[in-house]
Amino acid sequence: MANIIEKYKATQRRIRGCFDKYTAELCPICPKPCCRKPTRVAEFDVLLAESCGCSLPSANDGITELVQKGLDELMGCSAPDDDSVPCDYLAECGCQFPRDMRPFECVRYICPFMKQSMTPGDMRELRALMHRFGVVHRELLAAIKPRRR
Repeated sequence: MANIIEKYKATQRRIRGCFDKYTAELCPICPKPCCRKPTRVAEFDVLLAESCGCSLPSANDGITELVQKGLDELMGCSAPDDDSVPCDYLAECGCQFPRDMRPFECVRYICPFMKQSMTPGDMRELRALMHRFGVVHRELLAAIKPRRR
C-alpha cells in the first residue's frame, strides 16, 4: 500500500508543479474562487491525509452539504449559492491539506480561467498527469476495499 500512496503523492506533486505558476497569478484576483462551499472534499480524502500523519482542522460535513444542495435543487427549493463561505480547509495561507495529499476532486478541477491561460503544452502535460492521477486513485481505492471470499 505504501508504494501506491507514494505514487499518489508523487503524481500530486507533479500536478501542483503544473498549477503553481498559474495559481500564483490567477487565484488572488479570481472573481469566482473554487475553494468555496459546497466543497469537493470527500471523507476518504480526510482519512487518507490523516492516516499519513497530517493533522487537519475539524470541518463541517461538506458531503452532507453537497447532497442537501442537490436534493433542494431537485425539489425546486434551492437557495442561491453563497460564494462567500470558504472551504473548511482553506486558511489564510492556503489549503490545509499537504501539497501532495490534496482532495482528489480539488486536484482534478481546472478552473475556466486557468484553462484559458495555460499554454497548449502545459495543458497536454496536465491532462496526462490527471489521467495518471485517476488511475493511481482507483488503485488506492482498490487496495483498501475489503476482499470478498
